[in-house]
Amino acid sequence: MTVGEKIQKHRKNLGLSQEELGQRLLVSRQTISLWEKDQTVPTIDNLIRLSDIFGTTVDEILDVESNNQYSENQPNEAYRFTFSKEELNQIHRLQMRAIYKRPITLALLCVLFIVSSIETSAHDIVIGFAFGMLFIGSASSFKGIRMHSKVWKHNADRICKTTYEYNIFDDHININLYRENKRTSEFICSFTDIEQIQQLDKWLFLQFGGQTFILRKNDLKETSAFYSFMYKHPSKTIDTPIPNKWRVSSIFLFIASLLSILGAVALTGFLSSLNGLFTENMWVFFLMTPIPIASIVFGFILKSKGYKYKKNIITGVIMNVLLCIYGSFVFIF
Repeated sequence: MTVGEKIQKHRKNLGLSQEELGQRLLVSRQTISLWEKDQTVPTIDNLIRLSDIFGTTVDEILDVESNNQYSENQPNEAYRFTFSKEELNQIHRLQMRAIYKRPITLALLCVLFIVSSIETSAHDIVIGFAFGMLFIGSASSFKGIRMHSKVWKHNADRICKTTYEYNIFDDHININLYRENKRTSEFICSFTDIEQIQQLDKWLFLQFGGQTFILRKNDLKETSAFYSFMYKHPSKTIDTPIPNKWRVSSIFLFIASLLSILGAVALTGFLSSLNGLFTENMWVFFLMTPIPIASIVFGFILKSKGYKYKKNIITGVIMNVLLCIYGSFVFIF
């Protein structure tokens, strides 16, 4: 019987729900669920409190002699990582670059649209809508960036004080966390439970069970099971290198989607110069919708092949919605 099964058995014998047991331990229901599924293991403090609640001993819960099935075999790979503040700051800067891309792109798009609308003497409603998008987008992005920085600062202090030990077996990974040479937490992850692996320059980010762990790529073996997993499961790998022909098409459709609304404004302005009507000519916005639709379709093609796809889908959806909204002004006004 595993540790999780023992916790579940004792909990049910006492007639407690996961939420009720979590309240006694001051942890969430999700944490209890992860323990019972053997995806994580309680800390020493929580094991002691569990033994008090269940009226048993820590050794009985752990069942060291018969239950620790993973300790009988030697791991195929073993790594120990510690991270300095300088290294974590470098990781943070790389993450922030990716975070800044979207708000900057949105801000530039809004500014270009506002300038184009003013030059073509667009309707005040259109210009006001663009200013509103710029303001709301900037405020939302600022809030998100500030929150990310605050959370990262808190986590960085904790990571610097922790040593991460990874033991790789045939079908699972055993992760031990140490502080001051004392093991504080243990996580057991089956390869089938890995949610995704993200590549970021010199590091890999392993995610499972709501947890994220950092691995230094230079310290991994060339034949590491992590690389094998990424090769076999491209859909669970972020930043998989895209072949040149796919990358060029992705960038082209991404840029074309961003410029589609400007093209619609320019075409509407041209027709307005001929007949003096702007709002009545906004039906031409619908003519540009095939471009973002193509970006969305191509994004799903990239997703099926395990490549980075979100920017094409997100941009395509946003631009398509905006084109339809502006195109409908001809019917509204």
